[in-house]
Amino acid sequence: MPAYKDETRKTWYCKFYYSGYDGVRKQKLKRGFSRKKDAEQWEADFLQRLSKEPTITFPVLCDEYLEDTKVNTKKITYETKKSRINLWIRDAFGSRPINEIKPEDIRKFENDLKTKRGSNGKILSEGYLNNLVRELSGVFNYAVRYKGLSVNPCHAVGRHAGKKQKSILFWTKSEFDQFISTFDKEDPYYTVFMVFYYTGLRKGELQALTPADIDLKNGIISVNKTLHVIEGETTITSPKTAKSARTITIPGFLCDIIRQYEGRIYGLKKTDRLFPSGKTTFASQLEHHAEIAGVKRIRIHDLRHSHASHLIELGFPPILIAERLGHDNANVTMSVYAHLYPSKQSEVSNRLEREYHDTGMILKSCEKTEKEEIQEDGYKEESAL
Repeated sequence: MPAYKDETRKTWYCKFYYSGYDGVRKQKLKRGFSRKKDAEQWEADFLQRLSKEPTITFPVLCDEYLEDTKVNTKKITYETKKSRINLWIRDAFGSRPINEIKPEDIRKFENDLKTKRGSNGKILSEGYLNNLVRELSGVFNYAVRYKGLSVNPCHAVGRHAGKKQKSILFWTKSEFDQFISTFDKEDPYYTVFMVFYYTGLRKGELQALTPADIDLKNGIISVNKTLHVIEGETTITSPKTAKSARTITIPGFLCDIIRQYEGRIYGLKKTDRLFPSGKTTFASQLEHHAEIAGVKRIRIHDLRHSHASHLIELGFPPILIAERLGHDNANVTMSVYAHLYPSKQSEVSNRLEREYHDTGMILKSCEKTEKEEIQEDGYKEESAL
């Protein structure tokens, strides 16, 4: 790294080539050094900073992040991330290097998202906005871990464009009873929706079930796989998470319903998919019969919420519900269904009220008994006189 003497100014300067963040070869010139070694040191420091500085452009970062995701996650997770990032995030900051993207840029991105419309022409939902903001933060977290970025700019901003949807739709037991009563009991979808409601299975888990997964003698369903349809291709994979691999006990009446259902399928093998219909067929049946029953419209996944809410209503603790639903822990269950528990608050206050009055009655009874004993003792003393 040579330095050069400026004979006119009687100072030293450095001039060298380097590759910028966009891969273009550039020349750097810096003048005004009083000593040769100062010019040489400045060049060395500049090149060292450049080698450590995360000057990769944001679109390139997104591409690298997706490549890493493709290798280390399930295909459905990768496809979901790819869709969100390529559609809403990748071009949000142009071709700027990631170390130049500041919290104010993130805030502008979040504010802009609030005006965006989806393919249906509607403003993006709060839940979807939250997912996009989390996805962006995930990209920058990757840059912090692997690309030398000092800090995730999303952390300084927080999440102002969207929030998690805390309210969920579900059917009460009476609403489900109204719905299921519109089916003939030999209709295959009668069995489908009974299994959904009384097990809390995810859609993909139910679609992947085979007769080998169901022990009708002991009333146990083994959840060991799930089904995804990606770009028209059906794929069977391991369950969503490690905790999703679980066993679910089912009541005797549901065993009878499944047994009769299996008996109506000619040539059913142990390895055949028990419920081979697709998502759209389930959804259309759900919508059609909900309209006949006169109950509110919900999604297939809301039957899982309905199962959970029914268990809560029956008084089962979160840890048991978490095990049954395949949540990682009871905290996840509480984060989703905590708002269902306040319905028990009136019951708590009523029980405390009864306890208070019951305690008061006991105390009064004790006081009365003590007074009677004193009176009786007094009577005995008078008698003795």
